[in-house]
Amino acid sequence: MDRETLLRHWEEAWREGLWAAPWSRVLEGLTPPEAVWRPQPERHCIWQSINHMMFWRDVALRRLRGETVAAEERQRRNWEMPSDTSEAALDALRSAWTRSHGQVRAAIADERASLADLQNVAYHDSYHVGQIMLLRALQGLPPIE
Repeated sequence: MDRETLLRHWEEAWREGLWAAPWSRVLEGLTPPEAVWRPQPERHCIWQSINHMMFWRDVALRRLRGETVAAEERQRRNWEMPSDTSEAALDALRSAWTRSHGQVRAAIADERASLADLQNVAYHDSYHVGQIMLLRALQGLPPIE
């Protein structure tokens, strides 16, 4: 995929959604208990899914800078459950989600950046946004359209 197409898809996914809800709205209207709800004890919650996506976005951006991510950090941060599940912490997550989107957008737009990892981030995020929509539905929350 070329840079212009990836950038257009990245922005469309954020604003309008690509065959799913807009990524910008996945945390919309959630309360902290809804964000940490799990359908089964061993399953992931919405909060963890957002942390997971932001972590792998960060990994991709770090790889672009020539950095590596230690196995210990991958193990600790990959599906990180929040220690603070307050409304303020959820607001901070919403801000971090938006900031993370902008950081990837800037990397996609940077002509010097390789697109391989960034394409994978887009595919990865699409998958997990679908999971988040299912977790919302399982809780009886209204769909985001």
